[in-house]
Amino acid sequence: MQRLQTLAVALAALVGLAALLWILLGGQPPPEPVYDLREAPVRVAPDDLHSAERPTSGGVYGGRVLTLEGVPIHGARVLLVAYQGGQPDVLAQGAGADPDPDALPDIPVVGGYDIGGEEATDADGRFRIAADGQSTITRVLAYHQGHFLSVVEVTRPREDLELRLQPAGRVIGRVVDDETGEPIPGALIDLYLQQKVDKVPDGIGTYGVVRRKTHETAWLATLGRFIGKTLGPRIWNVSDSTSEALKLRTDKNGRFEIGPLGDSVQLEFVITHTAYKWVDFDSKDGTTTPERLVVKPGETIEREFRLKRGLHVAGQVVDEEGKGVPDVFIKVQSISAYYRHWWYVHKWRFARTDADGRFRVDGLALGSQQIVFQHPTFHEITEAVEAGTEDFLVVIERFGALQGRLDGIASAGERRRIRVMFEALDENYDGPRQIQRSELLDAGGTFLVSRLTPGKYRAWVTAGQESSQPIEVEIKALELTGAIFEVGTGGTLLLRVMDDRGGVVDPANGRLVSLAEGRQRSLGSYVSREGEFSVEGIAPGRYLLEVSSSGRIPTASEPFEVSAGRVTNLGALTLRRFGFLRVGLPVNERGRPAKLAEDLIIEVRTADGVWQRVYNVGTDLAVPPGAVTYRARSGALTFEETVEIVPGETREAPIVFEGG
Repeated sequence: MQRLQTLAVALAALVGLAALLWILLGGQPPPEPVYDLREAPVRVAPDDLHSAERPTSGGVYGGRVLTLEGVPIHGARVLLVAYQGGQPDVLAQGAGADPDPDALPDIPVVGGYDIGGEEATDADGRFRIAADGQSTITRVLAYHQGHFLSVVEVTRPREDLELRLQPAGRVIGRVVDDETGEPIPGALIDLYLQQKVDKVPDGIGTYGVVRRKTHETAWLATLGRFIGKTLGPRIWNVSDSTSEALKLRTDKNGRFEIGPLGDSVQLEFVITHTAYKWVDFDSKDGTTTPERLVVKPGETIEREFRLKRGLHVAGQVVDEEGKGVPDVFIKVQSISAYYRHWWYVHKWRFARTDADGRFRVDGLALGSQQIVFQHPTFHEITEAVEAGTEDFLVVIERFGALQGRLDGIASAGERRRIRVMFEALDENYDGPRQIQRSELLDAGGTFLVSRLTPGKYRAWVTAGQESSQPIEVEIKALELTGAIFEVGTGGTLLLRVMDDRGGVVDPANGRLVSLAEGRQRSLGSYVSREGEFSVEGIAPGRYLLEVSSSGRIPTASEPFEVSAGRVTNLGALTLRRFGFLRVGLPVNERGRPAKLAEDLIIEVRTADGVWQRVYNVGTDLAVPPGAVTYRARSGALTFEETVEIVPGETREAPIVFEGG
């Protein structure tokens, strides 16, 4: 190692010396190297999981399907497996258009597979399939009754393919109770077809250290969800699992059977039942590196799988009055996964409360569990609990929920964000009078608003350029209230907010007030951006906008009309700044503190003509500009004076009691 370091230093010195000589001698830089782009691309080893070539779209793929002995197989099905990673035309949708900020576009899933062509072999085992021109073919797959399937990787169209199918193997399983030996009917089996690896026992609990290159690449194991979604129903006669696993279920005798199988993959069985915990069947002591099952050509393996009963969590969900809450959905997941089956990390156990709010979740491992309670009215509550807990009590608040549906919305069928507004109508309502929620509108035009305090509300919806008229709804505790909102095209309101010096006021708060039916109703609050209000989706009608900002006098616009699909521009609205009146301590005519025999009462009257009591002497009182009258009295002592208030300035207001 030391010699290599010495050699590296020497080479670096020679390179530096050569560069220095070239500069001193005025040499020219050497010509840039020229690479022949026509050379064949570099190929990787055949057992690598990915090829250096990029597969092409379309083309013709042909070849033969044979047995291991070279006998042609007539009637074998051959599939071209196409990679679906999202086409450029999908990704470019909407380019150049003004995107809707409320819309949630569907993003294509990268890495999926589909069928790009299919055909059966002839009497000589031959096939020739023209691929769909839009499909990028990456695999060719063949299968036949009584044989295990074979998969080869392709990067270009070719007609010299040879797929050899081995005699089918199978597994006959029996799932039993570990303690009693009794069969377990209705157990679910997830069978994973995996890349074969060697076991490397380098420590207890180690699963990841393997030597992959000692086995040929199992292209079947790289197809992911294509196995369960497409091949499962075709080859193994199982339902679409929407995952990479083949899903089975034990019969009344606890038995199941699966085939065809072969030795190009290793098998992992995950068997679950609501009353039993997940077990690793391929590790002798449950902690060391597992050794998966491999079925040889034509071999039938009978195997017994023993499940161990798990712990449980039981309890009750009640409201604040102690009454059980039914139909609460419950999920339980292990928090700590040390020396446990990997499904404990990624999977949940489920339950639902009965009419009395009681629940029980079985099949749990030792240790802490995360338990989630879900209900439309309170949305979600997450707690931690130890497996084996018998009386777990959860108290929830008595919220309600609104499930709304939009009728007449132009952008129906789109998932997007909408704004739902509520105005409390109950006189004794304890909370903010107006509530604003941003919710997700699904493709069916429905949405859900959770955690609403029970009571009567006026509710309305805005969705981009569309809006609804207000409707009255009643929210009840622990109930889901349904409502339909008639939506139409709304109008847009524009308003610029200025101060009395001609400057921009930002931020400013605006409150939209409806004047329908001769009554004023608040229909939402807004905040200006860079001194401007731009409010979309206002239902047609008559309104005014109340505007306020810190340090300025609140002002309302003149009443205005909003029409569907039109812009109402109110121009500029001026907010005048407050002036300040600073009332001093009472003094006598000599300027000394007045002697007061009774309590001091100070009042101020502005342009509205109403006298208001002043409680804090010596502080600045914000008042509108103009003439302001202030007065004071204490027993027989009185004082009154009128002063002029200038916007943004402070006026001293002395109190002088004669004879005080």
